[in-house]
Amino acid sequence: MALLPVAFLCGDLWLSSDFLHQEVAFILETKRMLATGAPWWSWNTYLGTDFIGSYAFYTLTSLFVWINCLLPESMLEEGIAITFVLKFLCLVWLVGRYLRKMGVSRQNSVFGAYLFTFSSFSIASLYYYHFYEPIMAFLLLLIALERLMRRERWGMTCVALAAFVVAFVNFYFAIGSFIAALIYVFFRAISGEVDFNGKIALKGIGAVLVGIVMCSFLLLPVYCQMLITTRADAQSAFDTTAMLNLLERLRTVFMPKVVEGTTVFVPDGSASFSNEACIAVFGLSLSLIYAWRHRDWLSFLLLTLLVLYLTPLNGILTLFTNPLYTRWAYALTLIIVLCTVRQLDEEKDVSRGVLGYAVLASLVVLAFVAKVLIGNGMHLPSPRFIALIVLFFAGIVALVLWARGKLSLRWLKVTVVACTVVHMWLFLLNLASINNGVDSQRYKSFVNNVEQGDNSTINSRVDFRGHESDFLACNLGLLRNHASVQGYHSVIATGVDSLYKTVTRDFWANNKLRANVHQDDFGALLSVKTIYEIDSVGNVTKRDAEHFIPIGFTYDSYITRSEMDELMSDTTINLPLVMLNNIVLEDAEVTEMGDLLPHGDTQTTSDLATSVANRQQYVSSDFQGSSCGFEARVALHTEKVMFFSVPYSKGFKATIDGKEAPIYKANLCMMALKIPKGEHAIIFDYFPVGLKSGLWLSLFGILLLALLMWRDKKSSGPRRFRK
Repeated sequence: MALLPVAFLCGDLWLSSDFLHQEVAFILETKRMLATGAPWWSWNTYLGTDFIGSYAFYTLTSLFVWINCLLPESMLEEGIAITFVLKFLCLVWLVGRYLRKMGVSRQNSVFGAYLFTFSSFSIASLYYYHFYEPIMAFLLLLIALERLMRRERWGMTCVALAAFVVAFVNFYFAIGSFIAALIYVFFRAISGEVDFNGKIALKGIGAVLVGIVMCSFLLLPVYCQMLITTRADAQSAFDTTAMLNLLERLRTVFMPKVVEGTTVFVPDGSASFSNEACIAVFGLSLSLIYAWRHRDWLSFLLLTLLVLYLTPLNGILTLFTNPLYTRWAYALTLIIVLCTVRQLDEEKDVSRGVLGYAVLASLVVLAFVAKVLIGNGMHLPSPRFIALIVLFFAGIVALVLWARGKLSLRWLKVTVVACTVVHMWLFLLNLASINNGVDSQRYKSFVNNVEQGDNSTINSRVDFRGHESDFLACNLGLLRNHASVQGYHSVIATGVDSLYKTVTRDFWANNKLRANVHQDDFGALLSVKTIYEIDSVGNVTKRDAEHFIPIGFTYDSYITRSEMDELMSDTTINLPLVMLNNIVLEDAEVTEMGDLLPHGDTQTTSDLATSVANRQQYVSSDFQGSSCGFEARVALHTEKVMFFSVPYSKGFKATIDGKEAPIYKANLCMMALKIPKGEHAIIFDYFPVGLKSGLWLSLFGILLLALLMWRDKKSSGPRRFRK
């Protein structure tokens, strides 16, 4: 009901920004990489990167992405729409199963599943295609833990398998899921509803560890990649010095998603799309009433999660990366829903509690509206903002009428559905209309105007250049299967980050790469052959770069890394040109490679054309890249140092005519070899760091799982649990 009018008004692409910039492009790259059968090295992701470590967060471990990979590329939009529906269906089924296991009536379990599946968190998460799988995995983990605590059959086996799924589908969300599950088990243990003791606790911990060990084949490569990424050094989200803005934090549990919201609890920050935790119409009303009337484990769990949510303690569950994110809100939302439907099952009078909640929630929302108006100079915000405020108060009126006996529960549920549909409709229309739909228009123009890349051979580096504000152009190479020197990705290697910062003195943000100064010099250094110029409406014109050097060229002189660092203080120096004239060697490697090269002059006055001509004298030929590395041929009249503009990684092994050769780090983060005189075949083989060890650990985890299954079968008896 919500998607149809949006699709009718906006066409096939009704999501914008990150969804088009990242999600669509990443699904396409995943499809191409999986088709190779050895998805190790992605040439299309900025300057080239480890595929497993970079895409495990987004696409690689998603069953729904795998479904999209089975479809032809021309059906990508249809495939995404179908899998969105499948995700909602799976979520409804899993929440319903959990609520039934917790003793909720069948009718209210169905309604509770609806409330959770179409909560503000879920609706806002449409913006991020990969957020639903971790929520489903968390539900599986809770169901498995309930089986273990109730001494039901195959309890440890279920917990181990659920822990494996949690760790596998998304390593980032897994941290919050395991912490939330630990808090959940603590309150269940003191509830008296389950026969919990130290032995059960040890069984649960052991089963979770077995599940994590089984996932080592993924987690170890991811860990090795994350150690060298820029976000690994991000500021901790546990920022006790940040001023707590309780008002704006409160409104995220009282009212629907507000894109115009400003800060959460970090001064001058912007609200994230993943902060919402409210459920349609009911909000916190019945959950707070339940907590007031009951002094049980569920009430204390609800209050604990609310404290974590409303304070900087939120950082404990966000992997300590971004203070704005509350991507564990699905756990809080689930407990709110459970309290709500349990209260509905009791069928007790809630009129006084609902009236008090209506006053409290209205005051919070009115205070928030007043703050927004003051911030906007008393000008009315967007029509969508006003519509959401009206939607909130319409829900409050319906809730009060139901509590006073003027509206039946059946019609209140109809109101919940209607408010959900309108909320989703407003959210999607807002995304589709960002910048008057320019994102979608330009995306379609890119797809129609940029030629399809070669699926098997990479024989040049391709740079897609657009405006400074042109975020979508950063992943245009991924969209059309071209290698590019621009990127927009959350997992960027620290070395590549430092290259852009050092050489161009210009870096957009933690996850966006683009050179905005000395573009021609920088392009020549990175072997840019083709340039795509994009106008404001997405039309694309293609031209050959004036200065092109194939990947793999030799140098005649060097400077040290220390000398390069000193040059950073002089903003008048063209650093890319310096790096074209002199290869930059790590200080520790000068003794091994300096014998082939004289020390260079950092104050050279040569122009770009001369520098490029010097580098074009000895270059590699027949360069071919694949998902397992690259190979090239070269003919030299004397021994030389050859540079390859491919990011340095310990996963690469180089051979010259079949004999292994040492790889040296050069030009800050790239690779170089010492090549003897004569004609040679050079091969760089890549295998993800940590994958081999991870596979052996996973095999060990499977053996442990078999042991758990044997113990579960041996100790299986009649089911027993206490209501």
